[in-house]
Amino acid sequence: HGSDSAPRVALFCPDPRAMSTIEIVGGCSTSTTRMILKREMERFGHVDVCHMGNRDNPSAEPPWVRFADPKAADSALDAIKAGLVIIDGFAINAQKSNRRGPPLVSREPREAEVGSRELFLQRSRGGGGGGG
Repeated sequence: HGSDSAPRVALFCPDPRAMSTIEIVGGCSTSTTRMILKREMERFGHVDVCHMGNRDNPSAEPPWVRFADPKAADSALDAIKAGLVIIDGFAINAQKSNRRGPPLVSREPREAEVGSRELFLQRSRGGGGGGG
């Protein structure tokens, strides 16, 4: 019975992603790139996902950033509210978000992670290393 703390944590925080995601609700221009936003947010901690939303309708689908650690999201939000995060010359505005679903597949390749497609292709080519 001593290790049954997981259900209490799950009840306290039903979706940990919701605790670590912020929506950028102002300050991003149409020229702001995902990499600029991500680099700025990485000052506060590891970014799992950085999505630019709908540039033509940012009020309906604003840019959002999900951090690996909820504390990083809190730090970023505090700095944003204090006017300390400037992107493309504008102080951005943000709020906590609970609208985000499961993790998205990163477009950036990671050395340590090899997907099933890569494994299949390696095997079909004769099983060599990661060349191509």
